[in-house]
Amino acid sequence: MTYTFDWKDVVHGQIEIEAESGVEAERLFREMTLEQRLAASNVGVDKDTLYIKFVDVGFGDIQTPEEWEDTWKAIV
Repeated sequence: MTYTFDWKDVVHGQIEIEAESGVEAERLFREMTLEQRLAASNVGVDKDTLYIKFVDVGFGDIQTPEEWEDTWKAIV
């Protein structure tokens, strides 16, 4: 069975960028895609910030986090 989770979390990181100035460094940082920033950074997540927005169990109905936790997680 396939379960689809729509989620969000708080992610933070630290990256080193070689540049001639702070202005250039920030420009390079802002030009990076999220994927590039994540790949080049030491990353972490804040504790207890993972949030499941909804779960699709494939039955044509999307479950809220509460419905998933209270009912469907133990059934399917």
